[in-house]
Amino acid sequence: MRKWLYEALCQVLLEGKYSNLYLKNHLQDCPKKDQALATRIFYGTLQNHGFLNYCVDQYVNKKIPMRIRILLIMSLYQLFYLDKVPAYAIVNEAVELAKQTHQNFTGLVNAVLHRADLNAIQLPENEEEKLSIQSSLPLWLIKMWKSQYGFEKTCEMAMSSLQILPIYVRRNPLCSTREEFDTDDFSYVQDELYIYHGNDVSSHSFYRSGKMSVQDAGSYQIAQFVNAQKGMSVLDCCAAPGTKSMAMAESMQDQGMILCLDIHAHRVSLIERDAQRLHLHCIHTQCMDATKMEALGSFDRILCDVPCSGYGVLARKPDIKITMKSEDMDSLIPVQRKILESCASHVKEKGQLIYSTCTVNKKENEKQVEYFLNSHPEFSLIDEKMIFPTVSQDGFYMAKLEKKGTDLI
Repeated sequence: MRKWLYEALCQVLLEGKYSNLYLKNHLQDCPKKDQALATRIFYGTLQNHGFLNYCVDQYVNKKIPMRIRILLIMSLYQLFYLDKVPAYAIVNEAVELAKQTHQNFTGLVNAVLHRADLNAIQLPENEEEKLSIQSSLPLWLIKMWKSQYGFEKTCEMAMSSLQILPIYVRRNPLCSTREEFDTDDFSYVQDELYIYHGNDVSSHSFYRSGKMSVQDAGSYQIAQFVNAQKGMSVLDCCAAPGTKSMAMAESMQDQGMILCLDIHAHRVSLIERDAQRLHLHCIHTQCMDATKMEALGSFDRILCDVPCSGYGVLARKPDIKITMKSEDMDSLIPVQRKILESCASHVKEKGQLIYSTCTVNKKENEKQVEYFLNSHPEFSLIDEKMIFPTVSQDGFYMAKLEKKGTDLI
């Protein structure tokens, strides 16, 4: 199992593979009895990447190969956070893996892992710097969150990025019953949302037959927030992979029309395949740039789930923590504005434009809505929600903007 895990982490950290997609495509290669533990170590190592590297640097004062560094942080995570795995087993397996790749570093690996002590790690006295290291988040993000939300909320959000979140699934009410989900595999949450207690969702018969889909609680709330009704015309302008579109289609009882756009053809194919799996006929797709929409007509509801920095989903997508840069959001803000601007002319009178992100950043959320409303007096803000990331779910922002009738403008 640890050899598979080691290679999985090297693929993410050295080859740039996305953690969630790698796990989805390769978890079945790990022995079934070890999949739950492997998933925890895989995500836990990535979530604590910054802190674990900080620990390595306290024990190693010379340059070491990246594969050895990855082996050390993977092993330190297990030593520090997994009580039920014997320390000698973790050390012995790490030494064996080192022998297979870098024979000259087996002594260093053995020495570091024998000396490692979580309680002996020296942290900075400054509260922001200390939190940055403990949560494996860059200092600039800690400072930005502190200025926007206060230090207490910043601490909560930062430490929530270290959580292994439950797997949420959405029941498809069009081809399943609540009784079918009344098993040990599921725990009911709300409406059509359940926690799934297995590992590989895609291998479950309910998934293959279209009776359920993976969807986080916050993402599901955005789909519900749109409030798409039976018979309505809906545009999901940045739809791939289509999770929210499918949730809306199910709540519309597959009656009406949902047009799903994405700029990439291969991602449009993902939407089409999921609609087919879920037996949904009201889903239509088109490959189009959401910043340059033309000749689409008008819609009762438009969902602008725009590209964003992703600061609300750091627990679910820990590789964002490793690659994030402060300038990323500066390049995204103009794109978000263009998408909103492009969508505005396609909303029917008294129709609604829903703006949403999976980030926690007022510049991308509240400030964007403010900017849009200042230049579009024909729209008014009728509802707004910020779901902060917690120990049980990711963070999302959503705002509902209604287009006034011509008599009210």
